Amino acid sequence: MDDRLPSLRRLAIAALALVCLGFAAFLLNVRSWDNGGVTILWPSNGLLLGILLCCRRRHWPAYFAVGFAVDLGINVAMGFAPGISGYLAGCNMLEVGIAAALMYRTVSPNPDLTERKQLMSLLLYGVVLAPAIASVLAQLSTSNLDLVPRFAAARHWFVADALGMAVMTPLYLSFQKREQFPGRSRLEVVGLLAMLVVVTVGIFWQTRFPLLFLLLPVLLLLGIRLRLAGSALGLLIVSIIGGYLTIRGRGPVSLMRSGSTATHDLLLQVFVAFSMLVLYVGDVVITERERLQINLKASETLFRLLAEASNDVIVLADLSGERRYVSPAVTTVLGWEPQELVGPTRRQIVHPDDVGAVEALMRACREGKPVETLTYRCVRKDGGYVWMEANLRLYHDERSGEPIGFVNVVRDVSGRKAAEEELNRTFRLVENLAVVDGLTGIANRRRFEEKMDEEWRRAMRDGSLLSVLMIDVDLFKPYNDLYGHVLGDSCLRQIAEAAQGVIHRSSDLFARYGGEEFVVVLPNTDSNGAQLVAEQIRAAVEMLGLPHSDNSHGMVTVSIGCATRALGHDAVSTVLVEAADQALYLAKSAGRNRVEVASASTIVG
Repeated sequence: MDDRLPSLRRLAIAALALVCLGFAAFLLNVRSWDNGGVTILWPSNGLLLGILLCCRRRHWPAYFAVGFAVDLGINVAMGFAPGISGYLAGCNMLEVGIAAALMYRTVSPNPDLTERKQLMSLLLYGVVLAPAIASVLAQLSTSNLDLVPRFAAARHWFVADALGMAVMTPLYLSFQKREQFPGRSRLEVVGLLAMLVVVTVGIFWQTRFPLLFLLLPVLLLLGIRLRLAGSALGLLIVSIIGGYLTIRGRGPVSLMRSGSTATHDLLLQVFVAFSMLVLYVGDVVITERERLQINLKASETLFRLLAEASNDVIVLADLSGERRYVSPAVTTVLGWEPQELVGPTRRQIVHPDDVGAVEALMRACREGKPVETLTYRCVRKDGGYVWMEANLRLYHDERSGEPIGFVNVVRDVSGRKAAEEELNRTFRLVENLAVVDGLTGIANRRRFEEKMDEEWRRAMRDGSLLSVLMIDVDLFKPYNDLYGHVLGDSCLRQIAEAAQGVIHRSSDLFARYGGEEFVVVLPNTDSNGAQLVAEQIRAAVEMLGLPHSDNSHGMVTVSIGCATRALGHDAVSTVLVEAADQALYLAKSAGRNRVEVASASTIVG
């Protein structure tokens, strides 16, 4: 079969439905026409619009052909000339086509007129625009040149077709769903519809009281319980029963003794239109509310699922910091039950030393400042502390956009913290090894050079004094040859320990320069001060009394050279070391175990 055409079965069903609706409308309206009334309801256009909105565009020509043929036949059967019948049928098809073309993009992908956009599309294009155009064009078929009758006829066509569209299209679309009345039993559906039939017959049968207003609560009940399908079906029932009995002079509308049949029909149409607006808008509002509740419930379920499955602790708190929700992961991480940490009697679990940092983070977040993650300690239920990392953010009210609380994702970082501390310890150890002499435990030459560079720059900047002591162990090579390297190493360690006992300022540095040579950096120290420190070091080493048979003094001694200078921007960094080294050479030449001070003439640079 050609896919461009719907199946013959579908076309036959559509044709039969249109024929039945057409002749039902004829039977409903014929007496009104005979009495000078108007067409109360013309439902076949609404049915055809619903069919088009639920099928592919390439099937439209076939359905238009069926609709045109049925409408033409009904018009001929009603007594219109073939030409006029064809023209009126064409106007009906144009009406349906305009509405379908304008509504298709909005409605067709997922027909659901309880969506606000789709309902607005139906009311604007299907109920107002398309019938208005068709009603005007339909009046061109008459030869009456008087505008007043033509306007009245156009108005009657418009109202009947608009009501037909408003009732039949939602009804057809609702019955295309799997569940027309979701969540309602067949007994409830039949009972509500039967109640509406009974109430409608009762109200429109009697002619004593204006009880038309009693229909609206019943229709509302039907709309609330059976939704859009119930509303549309209820309006169809009221239109058929009310129209039939009103035409026969019964019901509340007939109490207007001075009104014509056309006026009575118009009042009934106004009531149906008003009821339609109330019901459809109510259906949209109720459905939107239900969708919102479903979405909220789904969001809450998803949030709880994520929160309960997450290894991180998720905390929701108000702007004061009072916890409103704590995820179950807190039991695994800290041992507390969530309910123990929620509410105004919340337990303080942040380490006292970290409370200030946490409060500062919350304050910065409230003020809209960019915030970083914060690492702090929390107490476990067993009394121990765990390192946690907080990722704190504000969350806002959806309507006002104002901040209403905090969401905090807290992660146990104890393992990472321990690894960081171990890494830092190892780094410090390696760094220490890089600047500490392995034999004596004092600073090595690398550290001396760093310190010398720092103090040199500072002294140049400030124009202050800087002194350097160069120390050499006298006749250390013969000592090593005589006593061995083990005692030689011990000798160097004892000399370093003795010298450190003399140097007390944190700004001073005592370092091993290389081999048996040591160096001392003395910031902000004049020549006299440097000489005093040097003499104290020499004496401290002598006091050790380490035997050395090759030394004329009979013990291990040191020779020391001192150099001091007030530095300016023209100074050279090596000048002091070279001067101190020259002074050391003088001390050795003068008999060792002595201190010599470099003269001013040797400190140039």
